[in-house]
Order: sequence, then structure tokens, then C-alpha cells
Amino acid sequence: MVGIAAKLSEALAAGQNLQSETRTKHPVMSGIRPIAIRVGLAALALVALWGGVWRFTAERWSLLVDRVYAVPMLVIRSTPFGWNGTYLQFEDAIPGLVGLKGFNPGERLAGAHLLELSGPSPQYKQVGTFEVNANGQLELFARGRRFVFGARAGTVPGDGGPVPAFAAEPGDKTSLVLKSSLLGWPTSFTLAGTYLSGAPTTWARHLYYRLSWRKASGAQLAMVWRCEQGWERLNGWHNFGFEELIRVEITPAPQ
Repeated sequence: MVGIAAKLSEALAAGQNLQSETRTKHPVMSGIRPIAIRVGLAALALVALWGGVWRFTAERWSLLVDRVYAVPMLVIRSTPFGWNGTYLQFEDAIPGLVGLKGFNPGERLAGAHLLELSGPSPQYKQVGTFEVNANGQLELFARGRRFVFGARAGTVPGDGGPVPAFAAEPGDKTSLVLKSSLLGWPTSFTLAGTYLSGAPTTWARHLYYRLSWRKASGAQLAMVWRCEQGWERLNGWHNFGFEELIRVEITPAPQ
């Protein structure tokens, strides 16, 4: 019995020595697992933090990118155009339809592009005024300056009937382009979107109308309208909201 006990004691001592040697031989391996866990948790925390920051600042980043580049969507006929005393109308209207149609995937926008002189929210103050002068020309007055668009040129089809039309004068160069933001941003979830109109709007982007007009005299006009367009999973990008006039620049003709 004494011999057996002695052998057991020797075996236990050998096992302890082996464990001690193993720990001594691999001190680095024993520390890798806690470090990997810390790094993984730190990475997850950074991803979560960036996701939260992006969600609440994405629209601002989108606006910053828009200042540098926006994606061209559509070139719109800039002359002749309509003016009904309230808004400018570019392109012919579809009878009985105010505005545009063709927002579903695969369709083309058709109808009248209606642009007013209301400024940014929340005040929506008038940025300028239009008047028809004694020569039958439509003039814009904004920021203490005046710009002549053009003279009467018959009518254009409106949603409820003919609308007085005006056209660029000989030598004028005009363009009107519809552009969209390069970056969209996630929107707040709303139950109204789910129960009242189907799928909720989950993303949004800005659209821009950019009107450029250069007179033969060298006078120039630049106008930019901005509106918001939503996206939902069933129909994609759909009809957009109220257009706000965010920029008006009139440059007089060189002396």
C-alpha cells in the first residue's frame, strides 16, 4: 500500500510539473483570447456608434455632397414656359392633372413642373416677385435686382386650360435640369406610412431644379429649387414634396 501511495504521489507531482511547464512555455497564447475579445467588443462599439451618428447626421452629409455634385435626372424644356400669376410652369400639363406622373419604376416623368417663389421652410417667405411690363415681358424682381425673362409667346397647356406663355429672346441661352442627391438618408419610421399608404417611407433624398439663363447682353440668372423625395420598398422613389426656392442670383450685364 505504501508503494502504491508513493507512485500516486509521484504521478500527481509529474502532472503539476507538466502544467507548470505548459504555462511557462506559452505565456503569449494564454493572453491572446482576452485581447481578441476586447478588440472585438471595441469594434462592435465603434460600428454601433458610427451607425447612430450616421442616422442622425446623414442628411447633413448628403447636403454637403450636393454642394459638390448632384446626379442629373432629366433635362426639362426651359422655353417657352408658362406663368399663371402664381407659379412658373415648365413643360405641358396633362389635362386634369396638377403636376407630374410617372414615379413608378420603369416610368418616365410626364406633365408640368410647377415652381413657385416661396423660400425655405419654415417661413416659406417670398424670395421675389414677377411682373409683366408694358412691353409684354415677364420680369423677375429679387434681392434688389431685376431680370427680364422674355416676351409673350402664346399659351402652353395647363391642367385646367391654357396658361400665358413666355419665351426666351433671340440670343438668350437657357437650361433647366432636374438633379438628385448622390446620397440618401434613413428616415424615421412612421406607423402612418404603414397603415394609411402601405409600405412606410424608409429613405429620403433631395431633388434640385436648376434654372440657368444668360441674356444676349451678358446678364445672368441662376435659380435653384429643392424638395424632398421619399423611398419605400414597394414603389421605390415616389412623388416628391413642396419645392423651396433656395437660391436666386442675378448678375447684371457688363458695363
